[in-house]
Amino acid sequence: MSHTTQSILIVGAADTGRAPIAVALLRRMAQERGYSWHIASAGVVGHDDDPLQPAARDALAVLGLAADDHIARSLTDELAATANVLIAVDSGIARVLRSRYPQATIASLGELAGRARDIPDPAGMQVGAWLHYSREMEQLLREGFARIVALLGGETAPAAPQPAAAPSPAPPAPEEPPAERQAICARATRLLDAIQAMPDVIDWPAARGRIQTTLAELIPLAAAPTDLTALYVEAINLWLTRQTAVPAADRLERLRAAIERAQQPVGQAEVAEVMRWSD
Repeated sequence: MSHTTQSILIVGAADTGRAPIAVALLRRMAQERGYSWHIASAGVVGHDDDPLQPAARDALAVLGLAADDHIARSLTDELAATANVLIAVDSGIARVLRSRYPQATIASLGELAGRARDIPDPAGMQVGAWLHYSREMEQLLREGFARIVALLGGETAPAAPQPAAAPSPAPPAPEEPPAERQAICARATRLLDAIQAMPDVIDWPAARGRIQTTLAELIPLAAAPTDLTALYVEAINLWLTRQTAVPAADRLERLRAAIERAQQPVGQAEVAEVMRWSD
């Protein structure tokens, strides 16, 4: 597939987190679809020459991406003029861009996807939060990809959607855990039993790897779009990766409870709890 090279500038606040992550995500999507767009980023608050935030870098690594050579830069009139489309990471930055460049083609990530959604800036948060918001940006870009193609063809940006109504409460979880999830979690907790029984002789790196591999089997079993099992497992496995020795008994019990919770679909509250775990 052959396409004329077009230029996209993704604009964030400091250009050290959300914007470069969105660049890496969109570059991969474009490459997979055969588009040779030039995709770059800039920021509106001026953190010139700063590198990517470490937690943002780690989140990209989990997603199989990298931006190690990224250096932040401020948005300039020249950069804006050479871009065919300006993509703002949130609606606040989109408003700044529209006031500064009224003739430019501009859309926020939420507008591209047709949703009233802004991705919060997780600056200062742990890698789990960065990973969560990176995945959400990836989803918005995926949903908005056709719109990006259209905007590059000369269409105007969509009007900002009205805030969506609050989602309906999730249906109650089934009384019995799904058998397959239950079996996977049971295998993982048996590994914990062995670790707790022989903490001084256990090969911790090997045992930790087996637990992580076992929990990864839960990811394809997500019951619905609202089931955040994939993010939940990734958060647990990231915590496990940081444990260089057998965790203390209280931490193993906390891990056991988290694994048992994974027998059922999990939501944002459960993911956030794991993300708050300290090392």
